[in-house]
Amino acid sequence: MFYKKTFLIIFCALFILGLVNSVNAAKLYFISEAENFGVGDEFYVDLKVDTEDVDINAAEVQVLFQNNILELLSVEKDSSIFNFWLEGPNISNEDGKVDFIGGTSKGVFGSSLQILRLNFRANGSGITEITAVDTVVTASDGKGTNVLSVIEGISIGIGVEIISPESAEMPEVEEGVSREQPVIVERDPVIAQDKPEEPELTSPLYPDPSKWYNHLGEVIVFWEVPDDIIKIATDISHDPNGDPQTIEDTLFTGKKFSILEEGVWYSHIQFKNNVGWGKIAHYQILIDTTPPIPFEIEIDNEQSDNPTPEINYETHDILSGIAEYSVFIDGQSSISTSSSSMALLPQAPGKHTVTIRAIDFAGNGIEDDLNFEILPILTPTISFITKSITQEEFVFASGKTIVNGFVDVQVINKEGQEVFAGSFESNGLGNWEAIIEESLAKGSYSLLITARDERGALSYPVESQSIKIKEKPILSIGFIDLGLFEILIIVILFAISASSIGAWYYVSAKKTRSAYNIIAGRDINKLNAILSSDIKNLEDRLRVIAKIGPKTKEEISFLIKRLKETSFKMKKYLIKEIEKLK
Repeated sequence: MFYKKTFLIIFCALFILGLVNSVNAAKLYFISEAENFGVGDEFYVDLKVDTEDVDINAAEVQVLFQNNILELLSVEKDSSIFNFWLEGPNISNEDGKVDFIGGTSKGVFGSSLQILRLNFRANGSGITEITAVDTVVTASDGKGTNVLSVIEGISIGIGVEIISPESAEMPEVEEGVSREQPVIVERDPVIAQDKPEEPELTSPLYPDPSKWYNHLGEVIVFWEVPDDIIKIATDISHDPNGDPQTIEDTLFTGKKFSILEEGVWYSHIQFKNNVGWGKIAHYQILIDTTPPIPFEIEIDNEQSDNPTPEINYETHDILSGIAEYSVFIDGQSSISTSSSSMALLPQAPGKHTVTIRAIDFAGNGIEDDLNFEILPILTPTISFITKSITQEEFVFASGKTIVNGFVDVQVINKEGQEVFAGSFESNGLGNWEAIIEESLAKGSYSLLITARDERGALSYPVESQSIKIKEKPILSIGFIDLGLFEILIIVILFAISASSIGAWYYVSAKKTRSAYNIIAGRDINKLNAILSSDIKNLEDRLRVIAKIGPKTKEEISFLIKRLKETSFKMKKYLIKEIEKLK
């Protein structure tokens, strides 16, 4: 009792959540063996669901019928897609309803999935409606999402014939197929010399005789009536070579047969002219509305460091057979295969879910899922990394990892984007080295290092310290690299220093009068000569530097020009000032 109450609470919670999160996909509808019955007749009405390729696993339904016309005798659930019933089906002829909550442990999908067969007896006359209310159909998504979008009831005539509008007589057919109805052929037949040819048959609801279909509807088979035909014999059965037993009283261009249950059917049509009966045409109709048999996924190890576990998932389909299996890992895009077992592609460490959908040739499907965990291998270590380099230099890193394995290296910028990825081998001692020759833009980066063995098993990644990439230097003096910014600073400092030196000379000269005039003038000329020589060397150096943009060259040339002018003016000014001291 405790488990039932707990299960009921869970189901109700899923249904409520499903009502809030409806994605509107499934259609619930009724289908009957015929549209018209007499008073006292017993007949069935099937409750079906079209999932529109969404996997479902439960439904809560209340079916309503008119109890003054119909009596519900029994409910059959042997062929239902649901294999457990939380409630019902509960029949109440007094209230004219039957309700239930049913489900399946496996997600299923299809166009005509059977939920229940309702067996009625007609006790009154009139046109009666059978429909459903307070209905929820939940997706097999772990959230109980309500996917019901449409409920289509059914009208049945008891003692009163229902004449459907011509547009409603034909079920939906494939694009390009005629929606015409069979018509009567009235004319005087011509005299034939030989027996009739075999009729050419078509059926809009099932246009391809070699294809399995998972929808139901009133079957119409069409044919062309030659001018010499005087009789037509028709039948439909499971016998591929059956003889048509019904000789029609009137010539028609086709015939409506009843709604067929699933299975292999053959429509048998034969023409007769004045010479005799011709060859029989057999038109095959393949219907399968039942999903494959439920199955369970098996895995060689639910928790291991093997990144490619072996899974088995074989099942069978009674009618059309298994067309393919779709394999989903963690809900990602599927792999289609005809095999009932496979080794998964290498999986990253962590917990995963594999989902298998078995699909038959009619398009019905059933699924199962399984949780498994891939354990990581030993995490690598980083013992050295270049922390600050220029754009011309290589990033170098080294460390320890598994013996004779690999390290996968990713370079990540400060926005978290991958700008480089590569793999490097480790030696017999487990040492690894990575040299990244990729030219990187100026900025900060880090490395993500992941160990990998020959099976493809991975470790958890380890992140390095920050790596600073500086721009390529414009000028190198010994071990000192100078970029544009550094050169600008030096120019500014030089200008300040030169001014200070000039002022010092001026003060000194004023204090010592003419005693130092000769020495000061000589030193100023020497300083100017050195400065001029350095400027010339800088010019020569800049002429051979590659990969400097035009804008940068212009800026540097302008600074050098200004530096020359300042040096010249400074020399001229200081000499004049010294002359005043004489």
